[in-house]
Amino acid sequence: MVALRYRLDAEIGRGGMGVVYRAHDILNNRDVAVKVVNLNTANALTFQQFEREAEIATRLAHPHIAAAYGTGVVDTGSGEPSPFIVMELVMGTKLEEMRGFTFGIIVEITQQICDALEYIHKQGFVYRDLKPGNVILEKRRFHYFVKLLDFGLARPRGEAYLPNESSLAGTVFYLAPELIAGQPADIGSDLYALGVILYEMITGRVPFSDIDEQNVRSQHLNDTVSPPSQSRSDVPPALDAIVLRLLEKNPNDRFASARDVGHALEQVSRVLDSTVRGNLPQISTELIGCENEIAQVVQLLESNQLVTLLDDSDELTLAVCAELNSQFSDGLWLVQLESVNEPMMVLQTVVSVLGIHTDPQRPLTVSLIEYLREKNLLLLLSHCGHVLGACSQLAETVLSTCPEVRILATSSHPFNISAEKCFRGSDEAAG
Repeated sequence: MVALRYRLDAEIGRGGMGVVYRAHDILNNRDVAVKVVNLNTANALTFQQFEREAEIATRLAHPHIAAAYGTGVVDTGSGEPSPFIVMELVMGTKLEEMRGFTFGIIVEITQQICDALEYIHKQGFVYRDLKPGNVILEKRRFHYFVKLLDFGLARPRGEAYLPNESSLAGTVFYLAPELIAGQPADIGSDLYALGVILYEMITGRVPFSDIDEQNVRSQHLNDTVSPPSQSRSDVPPALDAIVLRLLEKNPNDRFASARDVGHALEQVSRVLDSTVRGNLPQISTELIGCENEIAQVVQLLESNQLVTLLDDSDELTLAVCAELNSQFSDGLWLVQLESVNEPMMVLQTVVSVLGIHTDPQRPLTVSLIEYLREKNLLLLLSHCGHVLGACSQLAETVLSTCPEVRILATSSHPFNISAEKCFRGSDEAAG
């Protein structure tokens, strides 16, 4: 009996086809997700789709795909048994709930989706439901790790649709033109959906939208896509070109495979990595006797935007940076404030160190935020105690507007802002 093995703890998701519960696998002593058919909305097609999902999901094993552990049938008490799928419990945030990614992170996320799609296609399947709601991002250290969910619409390549199933199944904003025209889904239609997701991560909106779904379908079929660079002038040209190629109307004009997309993205990544990445001096990776403190500070930075070292230790700061030297795509930047005596000079010093081009007609704060908003970097503010108010104001402004920036500060006193965690040494951290 499934009830003897899985304890359903809480509902965590609900759709037209299924209900997902957080559950505990008593036999294996692990938390899992259990998906059952939503009997309130189910019909014959629902059960066929659920059966096909269970069959496909249990055959897929890839780091970027939520694992399916097993299937079965359970009595829900309604008099009609419901099939269920036991899956990996993915703890993260849906891509659709996140905004403001740097280009480096956008490329990193898309490359991971490509890895998963390439595997799915090599196994002989088409995903058919690639959208931000089915992409989960787990934060692992300072990077995002992709997991794809929900294979309810996945099908073997070349297989005819199930009885009463439409080629328009899926979310209208991500439907490829050939699906709207009634053709079967294939690799190209998954890549078109990938292009929409990539476009959306860059610009903050889908390429085609309207209240009327029929108008959206017509746009997919007939309208020319505006390049992402029309919305954001700083889009790397190669990334712009990848998006436009993915969104070609004719699937033959798109990339041939997700692997090819990944290779093109790798070229973009190399260009992004060729920019200046920090100003730190040569860092020693050894700080004898302080390994535990280094590990604690790194752990605090993984989950907090601002960590303040309250002993003004440059030695510990640089040792922490040695551990993090490859974790931030836009580098680690040291701002020495020990000789800055005027609070009003703190902002100017930071702007100068980062090499930001300024306009006399615009406030420095605006220039700084516009520069950092698209950056994934660690800002080191050293010896802040004598200009604490200015540093606190700077940190609060930056961290509230620049989601992929972290600050590691040294100061004799806390900044006293909500994003801060303080480290006092001697194995002690405090809020």
